[in-house]
Amino acid sequence: MKNIVPDESSNLSKVWRKIKNIETSLFPELQEQFGMLSSKEEKLIKILDFAQIEEKITVVKITNPPKDRVEIARAFIAKSVYNLQTTRDLIDRLKSDRTLRVLCGWRYTADIPSESKFSRVFDELSRLQIAQKTHQQFVDSYLRDTLFIYSASDATAIPMREKPVKKEKPQPKPKRKRGRPKKGEKATPKTPTILQQQLEMTDAEAMLSLLPVACDVGVKKNAKGYKETWVGGKLHLSVVDGDIPITAIFTSASVHDSSVALPLIQKTSQRVDYLYDLMDAGYDAESIRKYSQTFGHRPLIDINPKNSQKLKEYIALQKEEKKKFASFNLPLSCDTHHYNQRSMAERVNAYLKDDFGCKTIYYQGATKVASVLSFGILSICIHQALKLVT
Repeated sequence: MKNIVPDESSNLSKVWRKIKNIETSLFPELQEQFGMLSSKEEKLIKILDFAQIEEKITVVKITNPPKDRVEIARAFIAKSVYNLQTTRDLIDRLKSDRTLRVLCGWRYTADIPSESKFSRVFDELSRLQIAQKTHQQFVDSYLRDTLFIYSASDATAIPMREKPVKKEKPQPKPKRKRGRPKKGEKATPKTPTILQQQLEMTDAEAMLSLLPVACDVGVKKNAKGYKETWVGGKLHLSVVDGDIPITAIFTSASVHDSSVALPLIQKTSQRVDYLYDLMDAGYDAESIRKYSQTFGHRPLIDINPKNSQKLKEYIALQKEEKKKFASFNLPLSCDTHHYNQRSMAERVNAYLKDDFGCKTIYYQGATKVASVLSFGILSICIHQALKLVT
């Protein structure tokens, strides 16, 4: 995506002015103190300055006020930016890197808390959803009045280092005779799916309350069509132009992608304006398309042939004739171009795991795992958003 020259009245103009202030005022001052800053240090400084995570941390007023909450929160942002996998790695880096230590808020090595205190504070930050709230605050402050073209949704597997929860065996359904029910006999109603239940709701949080978050077993097909299984959870993302993640939802691994489509669309639509909803075949449902349209979006969702041999043959024929997206009623070149932008969600998933410290997550429990991912999402969101104006 090309760089944007911000309008003076837009929020992106605030980003532009703030970046220039950092580069012309803060960087020279820090260089006098620490010497030449590395590109990684400059990136961290910008992310910390825009995140303002300290604004979301409430210090409880008790006899012995807790210390180091702000510093540890800044350190966990640094952990993502420096692509560190464990808290132990983070502490070792803080002790050996004076610039990083001071940027997080500690002057001396002896000031750095113990690993156990890092863990206790991280547990508190996770329960309060500090990273999630900071991410939402950044989007509200700097991206709300920007019109984006696309929002691409996708999910990625998140392996966890714990045992999957045991699921209760479902009650056996009462057997009934084949054929139509007798006169006066009522057929057993089918249990509505999660997606069907969500259609009756208006609030995204109520929709999410139907979804489990505990560690369990997930199954998916890889690029070659073979089934893969993992133990853990699943991260669902909505990503807009410029590879900027706007909404992130963590669920159990077994949750189907389509069960998160409606809350993703609603939350993203409330935070930013965009034109197209891009989704793969895992979200293929007419109800999802109609829901997207209620927000004024154009849904482009791939077709899932499922178990229909007839539909599989039809899609194969369409591919041969290069008419895969004929049902979208758009010109072929336009369709293909729009739908191919869905890869930006895949790129963010790759950034998160390869460059922002989420390749292996050692914390246990859905709340902590979601928090680790959220610190990475926060860092990616700010980093990618700054690229729009620099």
